[in-house]
Amino acid sequence: MNRKSKFLVGAAIIVAAVGTLVWTAVRETSAYFMTVDEWAVDPKAHADAALRLAGRVSQGTVQWNPKTLDLAFVLMPIPKGQGGTHEARRAGEVLPAAAAAARLPVSYNGILPDMFADGRDVIVEGHVVDGVFHAKSLLTTCPSKYEADKQAPAGEAGDNGSPA
Repeated sequence: MNRKSKFLVGAAIIVAAVGTLVWTAVRETSAYFMTVDEWAVDPKAHADAALRLAGRVSQGTVQWNPKTLDLAFVLMPIPKGQGGTHEARRAGEVLPAAAAAARLPVSYNGILPDMFADGRDVIVEGHVVDGVFHAKSLLTTCPSKYEADKQAPAGEAGDNGSPA
């Protein structure tokens, strides 16, 4: 084998190794991203898939053990008209009533995010096993209450036109 052939074989092996690593990494980290009500339409379709679900923590369901870092709660759909992660995408979508009323128990072990609380919108990533979502990561979404203060129009009572 001459020098050029050895170089080409070596380059081909390196390219194949890098390509395999990239393909494996993408396959292992990919997850379907959907809301709880979208998942509830056909839960069996995603039985063995890695999922990333957006939903709201159901009031009164949070069970947190700070010693073991075990967290359990129930994830419910984000009600329409109340903002949320997918409001714009779901604007015209009609879902079955059963999907809108879906509840999914979640089990998580790890550090509790600072903004986690009852009624908070969250995103969980993991797998559903025997009707329980086993989350490997838990993210809280920012509240949608960050809006600009509404200024009173000039000329209203108490407004002298000068800046405050």
